[in-house]
Amino acid sequence: QKLYPGATLVFSGMLSKNVEEFMALHKDAFNIKKGISEIPMEQVSRVVLVDTQKLSRLGKIASLLNKPGVEVHIYDHHPRSEGDIRGDIEQIDMVGATTTILVEKIMERNLPVNPLEATLLALGIYEDTGSLLFTSTTPRDAEAVAFTLSNGANLSVVADFLWRPLSEEQIDLDRK
Repeated sequence: QKLYPGATLVFSGMLSKNVEEFMALHKDAFNIKKGISEIPMEQVSRVVLVDTQKLSRLGKIASLLNKPGVEVHIYDHHPRSEGDIRGDIEQIDMVGATTTILVEKIMERNLPVNPLEATLLALGIYEDTGSLLFTSTTPRDAEAVAFTLSNGANLSVVADFLWRPLSEEQIDLDRK
């Protein structure tokens, strides 16, 4: 919504458990639909795919891609493979997190980011890069995290959603 004002955000598939919990906690701050049935199909003129180019990951949203007059924009960090969706606009960069690409766009456009948004963006980068430890992490990812921090990202909140201690039940299973 930062990059596409007026857009309706729709999750097409599964979220990681920690991101899903964060989004559930802040559902009032982010107007996100859980499925295509919640949006008026006849009003869709653009589909923006984030973190995927795979038709199989889109569920019912895939039906919009063949609708006449619908533009497709793709932002992803996964390498292209045969059968991937093609977009009218594509930014596919080999960075550790697709969120990094979005943060760079926000920075280029000098868009304001509040602390809650910065925290969500930081969570996205840390989640995809293993807290900047995965070998796919790039300097661009670290620069994007620095931007989120300079805009008030709360690392305590990020840590709460990334580092989940094992429950007693999980510890007991490990001992068995």
